[in-house]
Amino acid sequence: MPDVCLQLRPSSNLKGYAKMFDFAGRCGFDGIELCSPPFSMDYERLNLLAIEHDLPVRSIIAPNPLSLTGALMHGKCYAMEELESDIMVVEVPSAAVLGWPAYALFRNNVLLFKENYGRERVTVENGNPRPLQHPVLDIRKLRDFCYEHDVFVNFDVSSCAASGMDILLSLDMLIPRIKNVHFSDYGGQTPADHLVPGAGLLPLGMLLSRLNEHRYDGLITLEVNANEPLAGHDPVVLYSEIVGFIKSYFTGRLSTTAAATGAA
Repeated sequence: MPDVCLQLRPSSNLKGYAKMFDFAGRCGFDGIELCSPPFSMDYERLNLLAIEHDLPVRSIIAPNPLSLTGALMHGKCYAMEELESDIMVVEVPSAAVLGWPAYALFRNNVLLFKENYGRERVTVENGNPRPLQHPVLDIRKLRDFCYEHDVFVNFDVSSCAASGMDILLSLDMLIPRIKNVHFSDYGGQTPADHLVPGAGLLPLGMLLSRLNEHRYDGLITLEVNANEPLAGHDPVVLYSEIVGFIKSYFTGRLSTTAAATGAA
């Protein structure tokens, strides 16, 4: 069964992270994904938080290669070295008309990450279109890039839909390389992205069924916009239900495996 993780946004202090780890533990998540924690973070204390709540840091989102932080780090991610997470996520950047310089910087950074941390730990995330800008790699080119450079995929469901691609067809195209799925909804009354599952229009149940059919056993990470309203729901109850919803699609596989083991 895939492990279900919660994406945590950067906090200015450890008290903020402590509250988020506590929340994730009460909701039943299996692990944590960290968005580019700051340089000054007390990683020893963060490791202790992960142990205390039995919530390992499974994934870390690297600084954007086109940002000042990403340029200064030049293929390094201190959080990866201190927390030793399973994977890191490098988002495909967006650019205006001249996408080649952005692509070249992105490609070089991915190759440096691969050299520093190993091919098994580097995943590339499909980008989200922005006003007057488009990702330098579409879904098909992303697939080809990952095979060419022998790295893996972080499949962002909402960003895929925002780019106009069918999420189920895209999943089938990318599945041999996927190690993490960023799980959220898209659309509804407005074309907002990274909504709470159920608040948009995406066939997320069908997506989970397809993952189960492919016997996917990577990560599924809930990524929801920090300013997303929860419409009066108790956050712990809502997120616990989402974790249960995700895992319910894979329980049959566990039963089948257990039966086969018993018969043997």
